[in-house]
Amino acid sequence: MKLMLIAYALSLMFVLLMVVRVWRASVLDGVLTLLVPFYFIIAMIKYWNEPDHNIRFHVLGLLVCSGIAFYAATNVARDAIVGSPEQRLATVKALRDQGVAMTPEQEKGLLSDDPAVVMATLQSLDVDDADGADGAAAPPRDAEFENPAPVAVQERPAEIMSYAEAARRATFNRGNYTREAIGVTIDVPAKFRLISATDARRLDQARGRSDDSRGLGWIIHENLALTDPDAWHVGVRWHSDGWVAAAALDPAGLLDVALANKTPTPRVAVSHGDLLGYAIAPQFDGQVLDWAEERVLANSDEHVVDCHAVRLGRRGVVEFTITGMAPKSAALCHTTVRLLATRASFAPGKQYEAAAPAEGLRAPYTIATLATHAP
Repeated sequence: MKLMLIAYALSLMFVLLMVVRVWRASVLDGVLTLLVPFYFIIAMIKYWNEPDHNIRFHVLGLLVCSGIAFYAATNVARDAIVGSPEQRLATVKALRDQGVAMTPEQEKGLLSDDPAVVMATLQSLDVDDADGADGAAAPPRDAEFENPAPVAVQERPAEIMSYAEAARRATFNRGNYTREAIGVTIDVPAKFRLISATDARRLDQARGRSDDSRGLGWIIHENLALTDPDAWHVGVRWHSDGWVAAAALDPAGLLDVALANKTPTPRVAVSHGDLLGYAIAPQFDGQVLDWAEERVLANSDEHVVDCHAVRLGRRGVVEFTITGMAPKSAALCHTTVRLLATRASFAPGKQYEAAAPAEGLRAPYTIATLATHAP
């Protein structure tokens, strides 16, 4: 990419130098050289023998730089389709580690620079017969083309499968993800993908985690592999407890309450461990409450950060949480959940209002108690 930009810049420089030299000889020829494609050939021939106006070397420089730019652009386009050589080598290694049987010819095909060869080789792999991996290397299906409409809520899966198989079956959703029953739409950013509650439940079951009845799905960055159980993701949950009252937020006072809470009742997802303090103090903008907590894991000295953001609605709140992040990633963690919360919106009639509704369920907690895990 850098080589391509440099070559394009040098090409532009040669064009401008040509125009300047021709302009000095003839304004008309200068304008035509600037505006008419390939007119510089006529100008080059016309002023071939004029030392002050010939552009022979400028044309040569333009052709060389244009060739380099074309070559670099071709490589960028190829890498965008099949990945860089390092990425292709990592793919082969991952497939081999997961037990996918490959012939030497297939490995060579996966390392090819030709996108057609790489795609044909991927299609030829019998990943379903991988020993122990059971197809783990197959990429998750992408719902943007298979199903552009919001994905319907599926029945809870009865089977418990391996994590690799659950990841292989997961369907990625892009763009707007809507839950009609709740009346909420999440505008998933371009660099992120969302998997449904059913797929997320399979992955949790595969890791031996309890079923989350509030789960709406996971959102994961495109640079992270869903097949990696340790890759961080944003858990999306729905709390149908009713309208939540706003309250004044005093960070110091909230922290005192949170630390003094001997029997906390976390309503948002948290890491299993003791609270040490706020990595980022709670803040509320009238629609979104967000904060980050630092915890020490149970039976360990490891410190982690849990980041939370909740978007308030008339009948409940949508939660976005990342748990177990390294403390040095607190800013990234917090920014991510807040971004997603601001991109969630409720349908008319289900939006949050500061005044308590005349009818409907009211939550037995306020935004302050959400941030302190108070009863």
